[in-house]
Amino acid sequence: MKKLVNSKVIDIDNIELFEMAAEGMVLQSQTVSNTSDGIDQDMNSPAIQRYIKLYDIFFKSMPYPLYAIESDIKYATLANFIKSCLKDEAQIWVENGIYIKIDLNTGLTLHLVNNTWSLNYVKEFKDDNTDMELFKDFEGYKEYTWVLDKVIKRETTANFYKEFMPKFVEACNNEAMIINWELKNILTFCNVPNKIELKPNTIINPSDECEYLLDIFCSGTVETGEKAVSWNFTGDGNISNTTNKTIRTYDFDSYSKKLTAGAKSSDKMTKCEVTGLRNLFTQLCAIKAAKDMSKFPEFEGIIFDGYIIFTINKRLYIAKNNKLMAPIDVAHGVSIYGVDGGKVYFVKSKQINNAISKDTMYSYTLKNENIKMCKIFFTY
Repeated sequence: MKKLVNSKVIDIDNIELFEMAAEGMVLQSQTVSNTSDGIDQDMNSPAIQRYIKLYDIFFKSMPYPLYAIESDIKYATLANFIKSCLKDEAQIWVENGIYIKIDLNTGLTLHLVNNTWSLNYVKEFKDDNTDMELFKDFEGYKEYTWVLDKVIKRETTANFYKEFMPKFVEACNNEAMIINWELKNILTFCNVPNKIELKPNTIINPSDECEYLLDIFCSGTVETGEKAVSWNFTGDGNISNTTNKTIRTYDFDSYSKKLTAGAKSSDKMTKCEVTGLRNLFTQLCAIKAAKDMSKFPEFEGIIFDGYIIFTINKRLYIAKNNKLMAPIDVAHGVSIYGVDGGKVYFVKSKQINNAISKDTMYSYTLKNENIKMCKIFFTY
C-alpha cells in the first residue's frame, strides 16, 4: 500500500501486520501477573520461574508490530525460543497464548499471554503444535522467524525495520524520533478532520449555525391504476366488490433553528424553504415505499459546501443543496464522520466480536466523486 511518510510517498508491503497489531492492542488479552514483575521467589518451582523469564526475554526482543499481534504464530515463535533454551523437553502448545504442562497428575499448567502469566488446572493436555512450519502460510511468518533466529543467536533485533521496511526507514531519514512517530500513525493515510456530532432526524448547517427538521404529513391519496378486490361475507348477494387501489401521498414542512452554544431547546423554530431538504424528503419517501415501511426511516446529515449529505439506514447519500436532483447513493453500512476541504469523511465498521469493531475511514471528494481510504482503527 502506498503511504505518505515524512513527506515522501512509499510502498509499505507489510501493512497487514500493523492492522493486526492495532487489533491486538485493543484486544489486550491478559492473564494475571506481569512477566516483567518476575515471580514469587518463594515458589518452589525453578522451572516455572525459568519459563517466565525466557518468555519475558523474547517478548521484549520483538519489535512493533510483532509483539502486539494476537495470533498463534506469535506464541509459536515464543514457544520455540523457550524450547531452544531448555535441556529437557517440555510439553507446550499454543491456543490464544502458550500453555506449558507443569504437573501431569494435577493438570497444573502455566499459561502465558501477551506479557502476563497465570497458573491454571486443565483437564486435557493438547499436542505440541508449535512447529514453525505449521505457520509458513501465516501473515508475518518471515518476520517472526527472522526475530527467532536473531534472538537464538543472541543478536540484536534493532535492524528489523531496515530488514523489512528499508524504504520506510529511508523516508524517515533513519531518525528514531521520526520512525517512532510514523509507526504510531502508520494506519493513517491522510489528514482527518474533527468528528462532527450529528442529531437524529436533523440536518445541521454549521456555516449558517442552523439545524433543520422535517414535519412530514399525509397530503391525501391517489389512485394507482391497480384494482383492489374486497370480499363480502354478509350474505346479501354481493360476493365481491372491485375498487381502484389508492395510496397515501405525503408532503412536508421544514423548520430551522439556531445551532449555537447559547441555543436553548425552547428557542423558537422558524418555517423555512431549503431545496436540498426536498431531495432528502424524496429519498425518504422512496425508501419507505420500496420497503413497505409503516413509518419513515430515521436520518441524519449536514449541509456543507453547497451539498446536502445524509445517511438513511446507514446508507450515505449526497445531493446538491440548491437544486432538485436524485441523491447519489455513495456507500452502504457507513456513518458520517466529518467534512473538510471539499470532502466528506465516512466510516465503515466491521464487528470483530461482541465488543470490538474494525473501522475504516474513507473520504469522498464532492467535485469529482473520488473515494480514498484515510484511516484504519479499532474501537470498543
